[in-house]
Amino acid sequence: MANLRSFEGLQLNLFKLFEKQGANHADIFIQAEGREIPAHKAILAAHSEFLSGLFAENPGHERVELEHKFSVVYTLVRLLYFGGLAAERLTPLEGLDLLSLAEELQVKAVDAEDVRPIIVNGLDESNCVDVLNHEALHKFPEFEDAACKFTGEHLQPMLKNRKESLLKVPRHLLTVVLQYACHHVSSDAETDLVVKYCLNHTQIDSACDLLRETKTWQWGSGDFSVLGSLPAEDCSEEASQVWRIDGVRAAMDGTPAKVVAGKFFDWCIRLDYGAEGKLRLVYESAKPTEDKRAINRFPAAMFAWQVMYKGQNVFHEKPVFICFPENVPLHWSTTLPITAAELSDDDCLEITVMMAENPMISLVLYYFSADLKTTVFAEDILNRLPHIEYRCLSSYSLVKTHGAGAESPPN
Repeated sequence: MANLRSFEGLQLNLFKLFEKQGANHADIFIQAEGREIPAHKAILAAHSEFLSGLFAENPGHERVELEHKFSVVYTLVRLLYFGGLAAERLTPLEGLDLLSLAEELQVKAVDAEDVRPIIVNGLDESNCVDVLNHEALHKFPEFEDAACKFTGEHLQPMLKNRKESLLKVPRHLLTVVLQYACHHVSSDAETDLVVKYCLNHTQIDSACDLLRETKTWQWGSGDFSVLGSLPAEDCSEEASQVWRIDGVRAAMDGTPAKVVAGKFFDWCIRLDYGAEGKLRLVYESAKPTEDKRAINRFPAAMFAWQVMYKGQNVFHEKPVFICFPENVPLHWSTTLPITAAELSDDDCLEITVMMAENPMISLVLYYFSADLKTTVFAEDILNRLPHIEYRCLSSYSLVKTHGAGAESPPN
């Protein structure tokens, strides 16, 4: 109990020193936005390597001016006396400013986790785009992702109420925002809003050009994706990084298969024989991970394969783009430079893949298919739409027009 009373007494004395009698006993004044905060060098120097060095170089220093908002500076100085943050006093932007100020002053008593509730819980439609533009945001990936997620998940109402603000989303974060947004686009009207927003944001003239341009955007993380196992009719078995097929010759009797797990789709890939007996990877299907999304109509992704055979990487082709039309039996394949004739009984393959789904291609194709007559009139899709996307769109239109039993174009 005595220790508790001593601690409470210390806190009370610090409070008096900072709040009530600070001006009388202060030996340093911190200035921001024309206002002053009386403080004490010993306390500040104990927490800040920068201020400690400054005071040591010039013991007679009485004032330090900081180019930050007063509320941010006051919160930091107060924290150095008492610890903890008065979360209700700061906005998410001020929380990022606080982290920047702490870094500038070399204050180790503040870290990102302390400020996380201020930034993440304080996001709203009025400030999320400003947070995305904060100069310090890139230093904190968790906060950057949280701001992108909030903006994406609230894109629809913001497109109706804060369209001009959304045009200020940084270009390098647009794909992240869109990936979160595409989970929530489920109707023609919502698709129209997002596609037109992207056209406006990028200043691209046509949706065909937008579709082409999105292929150059950075959608994936750059890491090799997980290849999940494919039990009989269940893709939930624990995933592994490498698809290893031992005894390939015998395994081919059962056409081995795997699932490439994505954010939007689970892509079923099978290994079988193609032309001239060469092994090929067949893209069989893309199963949506969520229902009622516009992008489910045209799953789209880029695949970059690495195939190890007899200790060598034998696959050196460029990444391949794959797109499926909904309810159309259209298959694609990638041929490997390995023939059945050269396989021995103990040969094995190790396959990894880097996969990046492209929800904007899916969304633009949905946008086209929602009103194909208008699309044909407004967009020169015959000449401007890339081959795979044109084939998917035309196949979908053919099957939709003539029924699910109609014959699809040959592979």
